[in-house]
Amino acid sequence: MATLIKLYGERNTNTNYLSQLIRLNLEAGELRGVVPPAVMRLQSRLPGEEWLRDLYFAMTYDRNLGWKHSWAEPAKRIARCTAFTDNDLVFVTTTKNPYSWLWSLFRRPYHQRGATKPDFMTFLTSPWLTVGRDRITHRLQSPIELWNIKNSSYLQLPADRTLHTTTERLIADAEGVIGEIATSFAIPRLAEGFTDYDSSTKDPAKDKRYYQDYYLNERWRDEIPAEAVAVINATVDQSLMARFGYERLT
Repeated sequence: MATLIKLYGERNTNTNYLSQLIRLNLEAGELRGVVPPAVMRLQSRLPGEEWLRDLYFAMTYDRNLGWKHSWAEPAKRIARCTAFTDNDLVFVTTTKNPYSWLWSLFRRPYHQRGATKPDFMTFLTSPWLTVGRDRITHRLQSPIELWNIKNSSYLQLPADRTLHTTTERLIADAEGVIGEIATSFAIPRLAEGFTDYDSSTKDPAKDKRYYQDYYLNERWRDEIPAEAVAVINATVDQSLMARFGYERLT
C-alpha cells in the first residue's frame, strides 16, 4: 500500500510548493486538501464565495481529514476516520514565523471576510472571521490568535506519524525536507536525485532566490513597524514560537 500524506499548513506557508515537491520526488500520494476543480467552478456560478467549499469538506471529512489550512483534529478523533484506518497515512505540517506570516496574511488575506482592507495595525487588532472549513467554532479576536490556534493544533496529530517543518527550512533546504520526509516514513524516491520546483505558485515574477533572500535574510523586518511588533508580542504564544524554533522580536 502506497503511503498517503496529509499536509496541514496555514495560508501563506508554502503548502503549494511542498505539494509540488512531494509530487515530483516521492512515491506517495497526497490526501486531498483543496476542493476539486468542479466544486470551484460550481461555486463561481452560485451566490456567496465560501459555502459550497465549506459544505464539501464538511461532507468529506471522514475521507480526507479536511482543508489543508484547517485546524487539525486530535489524534483520537482522527483515528476513527476512514482516511486514517484505510490507508498508510502520515502527516506533514508547515509553520511560518508569526511576524512574517502576519505580514503575508495582511498583504494576501485569503478567505478574509469583510468588505474593506484595513491598515496593518487595525488588521492585527481586529477579529478574524473564519470560514466553516477552518473547523474553528468560536470568534477569533485577531489573526494573531489564528496563528496560535492553528499551529498548536498540529501538535495534537499522531506523534509517530507526523513530521513538522517550517516555511523557512523549506526555503533554505527543500531537498533536506524531502529527504527527511522520505526517511522518516520509509517512502521510496521517484528518482535518485532531487527535483526542485523553482517557481512561485503565487507570483511568477518571484523565483526561489527572491524568497530565500526575503525570508532567510528577514527582509520583511523592514516592513513591520515597531508598534506592530509590540502588538504581536502581547498576544502570540511565546512557548509555541519556541517549539517551532522562532525567537521573540524586540
